[in-house]
Amino acid sequence: MPSSLQLVCVLLLGSMTASVLALEPDAQAIMKQVLGQKQQYPYIYEEQSMILIDKAGNRDVKNTRRYIRVDASGKVNVLLVFDSPEEVKGVALLASQQNNDAIQAGIYLPAFDNRMIATDGERSREHFLGSDFSVFDLKPERYDEYNYKRLQDEVIGEVSYYNIEATPVDDKILKQSGYSKRIHTIRKNDLLIIRTRYFNRHGRHIKTLTQHEFKQYGTSFWQPDMILMDNLAEQHKTLIKTTERILSPDYVPPKMFSRQWLFNHNHMASTIQHIFDNTLTPEKPVQTNDD
Repeated sequence: MPSSLQLVCVLLLGSMTASVLALEPDAQAIMKQVLGQKQQYPYIYEEQSMILIDKAGNRDVKNTRRYIRVDASGKVNVLLVFDSPEEVKGVALLASQQNNDAIQAGIYLPAFDNRMIATDGERSREHFLGSDFSVFDLKPERYDEYNYKRLQDEVIGEVSYYNIEATPVDDKILKQSGYSKRIHTIRKNDLLIIRTRYFNRHGRHIKTLTQHEFKQYGTSFWQPDMILMDNLAEQHKTLIKTTERILSPDYVPPKMFSRQWLFNHNHMASTIQHIFDNTLTPEKPVQTNDD
């Protein structure tokens, strides 16, 4: 084959390769789609079992209810209520975030009456109640809080995945989360995050979250029924199994995301009572003290 023809073939091949690469989505486009799917249902109620597993294999099981509400203003509200065992019954974690403001969060202990243990600001990166999750881990990811970079794709078995690196846009997010970066592994065919690796401020891989048993709601909204956080640094794991999930604003009314709701012990009533029973203690101003 003449050298000139070889050159033409090389140029054509290079042009075709460049065109294929140009068609590949960048990290920002991928994450917009991934996070956009999760915004379809801003009201989520879940019943869960939280299983704590230490390095010796010992297990501690807690039953919880989780309420998530994203208001029209963009404010994210999360309430996690512990129902059993008896020693943690009535303990609750309340957290909220308005747009790019710092997370406001606290843990309510029934024995302390009208008092919350603050876990907001930089304390939102601390693990709570013996689990391997921080308050920051529980809130939905916000696209505008991260810079995204596409890393090398990955094939596991016969399934292809994107790897997307997420780094905080500023020191405020870094301080709140405690993570210098996270790497999402995203299944290409449905854009579901199946694994997230967490790195501390020194770049050390400290935790890995994996998501399993996805369930579909509507046309493109998926939620995992099982998630596992593997704390590599502490040799400890937390498994959360969702046994019930309802996507309805009736199950997560705005009034429950308040300290008064907790101080009046309304959170200890069943979810059905929240919806149909008007005899729950009305909200009233109370004197509060934070640690």
